[in-house]
Amino acid sequence: MKDRLLTAMAVLAALAAAAPAMVFDVDWAAFRGIGDSSRVEFFYAVPIFAGGAPQFDFRAADTMLTAKFALGFELEGDNGFRQSATLYKQLTLASLVEAREAQRQFVDGFSLNVPPGRYRAVFTVAQPVPGDEETLEEKGRREDSLIVPEFRDGLQLSELQLAAGIVIDPETGGFSVVPNPGRSFGGDGVDRVYFYFEGYGLDPAADSYQVWTRVLSPAAETLVSTGPQTKPRSGTEVSSALGVSVGRLDPGEYTLEVALDDRAGGVAARRASFLVSAAGEEPGDETPYRLELTPLEEKYYDRLDYIASKSELAYYNSLADSGKQAYLAWFWGRHNLAEFARRMETANERYRTSTTDGLKTDRGRIYVKYGEPEEVERKVLEVHVRPREYWQYYNQGYVFIFIDITGTDNYRLAWTNSPHETRTGYEGLLTPEEEELFR
Repeated sequence: MKDRLLTAMAVLAALAAAAPAMVFDVDWAAFRGIGDSSRVEFFYAVPIFAGGAPQFDFRAADTMLTAKFALGFELEGDNGFRQSATLYKQLTLASLVEAREAQRQFVDGFSLNVPPGRYRAVFTVAQPVPGDEETLEEKGRREDSLIVPEFRDGLQLSELQLAAGIVIDPETGGFSVVPNPGRSFGGDGVDRVYFYFEGYGLDPAADSYQVWTRVLSPAAETLVSTGPQTKPRSGTEVSSALGVSVGRLDPGEYTLEVALDDRAGGVAARRASFLVSAAGEEPGDETPYRLELTPLEEKYYDRLDYIASKSELAYYNSLADSGKQAYLAWFWGRHNLAEFARRMETANERYRTSTTDGLKTDRGRIYVKYGEPEEVERKVLEVHVRPREYWQYYNQGYVFIFIDITGTDNYRLAWTNSPHETRTGYEGLLTPEEEELFR
């Protein structure tokens, strides 16, 4: 494995030597901040590969590939405000795929509170110099200007934060945004433009507000229109996340317009531009969150039911196909898909019985969810006691007791102290010694 990895690393190094300047996307949106300041949310996305060549200097570490880089940030305002920072990051790949076919991106973000005004922003991506981890060499640069609005008196609408998806927890009602710094939708990617906004200074007399959305052509022609959508509220501030379909639009540049009506005579509106990519367009810089998968990872890509929470799974099942793809990319950005696929394969083989697939057994499910136990103790030859296994996860503090109830080698989960598992119905099969030791 390591020899193959080193050979692939040589190929990557040769491609990287001829690579042009590093390309990456940056996006931002402003919201009301603390005091007289505004809060600016910045997001950036760096494709791992661009133009068929790797953008990162990967190093082999056992069976993994790692790359270190830094995002430099400078903000200078006409009002004299200055801010700079360097964010140090490390990218890890569990598997190496053909360079010209890779589609994954590194996506992250940060926020700043700044006074309203006009600013010049400079973003740079740098990597360590070969042989000198302490010295950074600039690989790519983006310069732009932005105007940070003031959110003070009267009805105000924040800027629109465009997203590849919105993840909502049905139990709490809270949500998080899946960023799309490239602002590209449609084609074979996400065919809905999701957006997040905040409203300020709404008239307290009404208990609801309304939102209209329009998609405009470059000639300001209305192509898509939705609303009014009425949403309940309490207080003078609101926040919401919505989406509008762009699946039928031709490739090109469009404008999203959102209007907020506080139902007491006040209306505020904002606009944001976005792109619709061509159907069949090769994913890359323009397509958000299309992960590069090995055949094994692709096999289990949509099997998140084994490790997702009930609320995550309920939300995923409620989505349309395009929303599910965005959610899966968001989900696997926070979980190790390669390790999950390995566990699925191991569980299916190790815990298979003559009548049941390994993944459908209790031991298989627990193995996939929690990983390899630190200790397994087996009791199979004791008189008057059914065969059982004790799984200890010392680092997590969990214990699992499995019992072969039917004598078919299909051990059922009888008891655990994990708060993430429900009662099994087999607790009565525990021996007095087990009761005293574990419960």
